[in-house]
Amino acid sequence: MAIEDISTLHDELPELFQDRDIGNSWCDEFVIIPVANPGRIGGEEQASIAANWSDHNEHQRAPTGQHPAKEDAEGDILKDVGPDLILADDEPPELSPILGAVLGGAHSGAPIPYTHQPMMPPPDSLAFYLPFHYYHPDWWGVYLLYDGVLWLAGQIQKLSRETVPHELSFQAAHLFLYYHEAFHHQTECFATRLELTHRRAFFKTGFERYYQTTFGTDDCLEEGLANASALLNCYQKSGKSRTLDAALAKFVEENPPGYNRGNLIRTEFVPVRCRFAEENQQVSLPHLPAKNPDVWKTAPHMFDGISNIKGRVNYVIPRSSPIAKRLPFRPCVSPKKLKDKLKELVGLEFVKQGGSHEIWKTSTGIMVTIPRHPRDLGRGLLRKILHEVGLDMGLERFLSL
Repeated sequence: MAIEDISTLHDELPELFQDRDIGNSWCDEFVIIPVANPGRIGGEEQASIAANWSDHNEHQRAPTGQHPAKEDAEGDILKDVGPDLILADDEPPELSPILGAVLGGAHSGAPIPYTHQPMMPPPDSLAFYLPFHYYHPDWWGVYLLYDGVLWLAGQIQKLSRETVPHELSFQAAHLFLYYHEAFHHQTECFATRLELTHRRAFFKTGFERYYQTTFGTDDCLEEGLANASALLNCYQKSGKSRTLDAALAKFVEENPPGYNRGNLIRTEFVPVRCRFAEENQQVSLPHLPAKNPDVWKTAPHMFDGISNIKGRVNYVIPRSSPIAKRLPFRPCVSPKKLKDKLKELVGLEFVKQGGSHEIWKTSTGIMVTIPRHPRDLGRGLLRKILHEVGLDMGLERFLSL
């Protein structure tokens, strides 16, 4: 399944979806930046750190003052500066109230406030997943709270007694949160495959009901599996370091109920996932006879995610955060604010929507394409759009209007 196939599914089986009109105002408070290559250690030097930092030489520290080669995507720029911004304090970042109010919900992966002191905050307080069943086509995907990544990196430093290099701590925190939320996406894809064969809405009924009846308890297999998946992926992609793995395992063990079983579940990940699949089907289709959960081993690809999900991963940074002011780029403007400004300056009339873009026409008949997403536009794209609509002015002047 590819991202573009979701639109076909939406058109053919609209009953599977519950479109939520969340507007654009919530994202005005944040800088939302796409993450490049979210599922790997980024940059040549980072890959070298992960590959060479094995258990027999973990006492060696990575070279300081060096950074991986920068790539064009802004998400990689954030990875470059992340190690220098790792939060040293023990207080977890607070979830912005607007995220919980606008994006919170009963589905798995929804952003949740941290209310389980003295336990560690669960990953869904540091990142979140918006399912396409509710947020198609604009908003669905994985969102990593940048201060949440930095805080978790600081905990890795603390739990490893600062034996893990800063660069690897940041990358591991990023990977852990990404793979936790990616499992929520994989669960949604499993539900979608059942929906396709049965032509019934399971995700927003049976799967959500099963999640809510188990959430907050040790029986919440989805959160345990999500943490187990994150631990397994981090271990493989960070050079199989036992020290890093032990730090992340300690973090998981101090998570709230359900989440805290990730370290145990990873030792029997496939059997537990089979049980999870069977129990979800039993809740969604109670009239079917129960089977040995191991039967799901014959269909492991049922949990495969969308092939290009990595294109739907973003960092989220409050515009008022000191972190935003320290980043090596200047946040530009959201598509919503761009359209508001252009309506005043050149007049805009909506023409049509096309996938992830909208087509607009100025009062003089010029056609212009504007992206549909919550992320700030890059300065290069903004210059191109201003040139297309005939505005002969610099970016700073446009942004100050």
